[in-house]
Amino acid sequence: MARILIIEDNPANIELMSFLLSAYGHTPLSAADGPRGVAAARSERPDLIACDVNLPGMDGFAVLAELKGDPALAAVPILAVTALAMAGDREKLLAAGFDGYISKPIEPESFVAELEAFLITAPASAAAPAPSPSPSPAQATAPTGAASARDTGARTLLLVDDDRFMLGVLNDMLVGQPYRVLSACSGEEALQVLSHEPVEVILCDQAMPGMRGTEVLAEAAARYPNTVRLMLSGQPDLTDIEAAIRSGVADGHYIKPLGARALREQLDAAFRLQSARGMA
Repeated sequence: MARILIIEDNPANIELMSFLLSAYGHTPLSAADGPRGVAAARSERPDLIACDVNLPGMDGFAVLAELKGDPALAAVPILAVTALAMAGDREKLLAAGFDGYISKPIEPESFVAELEAFLITAPASAAAPAPSPSPSPAQATAPTGAASARDTGARTLLLVDDDRFMLGVLNDMLVGQPYRVLSACSGEEALQVLSHEPVEVILCDQAMPGMRGTEVLAEAAARYPNTVRLMLSGQPDLTDIEAAIRSGVADGHYIKPLGARALREQLDAAFRLQSARGMA
């Protein structure tokens, strides 16, 4: 797998790109401006660099010139990330020395494959299919027509995130795990699922319209105290999440992006905790 540096000043774009790269087994690195991007490239020696063109201060063209002028980095592919709003933009980018470009807004379904095409040695994941379409609300990964958890005694995980594509990525990471996976696209929907489905572990995003993740977990803690309640968020402000952990509303917090192996390990630990909590 490859180490890929993202130079981008928009935190939401960094979060999404990093999440997608991690989901396919790559190691994302990031820098929020040109100077830090150049420094990261020199210290980390990534396999590929994706650089926003319209960075404040030191723009993408200046970053490109600095890196291509460094003999140790001259062979590293550098892709421009740009909206390509004007006629001739593509030619301008290639003439400047970029090895290629990725159009904004990025397409999550194809983003990783687009980057992998420029890796000097294409990784095995280049041929991997894009994540499957996001599940509909409260859809389980159990086979169609499978009995409910009440009937089978199966353990159940509830994923809560307002981004349907992210729900799809998380579901793909958890295929084959020994528990059902249900999905909800809002806090209100999550509480509806909890009212009629036995759920042992909840993994919830924080920044959602309507109810925030900590509000969802507070309701879950009050109604279903034996659940294990976890946050998965890329938000830089952790004030509410840390307060939720101190108060016992949340049992833990994991930072996006989280790779598939780490995610599965953390959830296995959460189910063990829930089993102990249920017997207490």
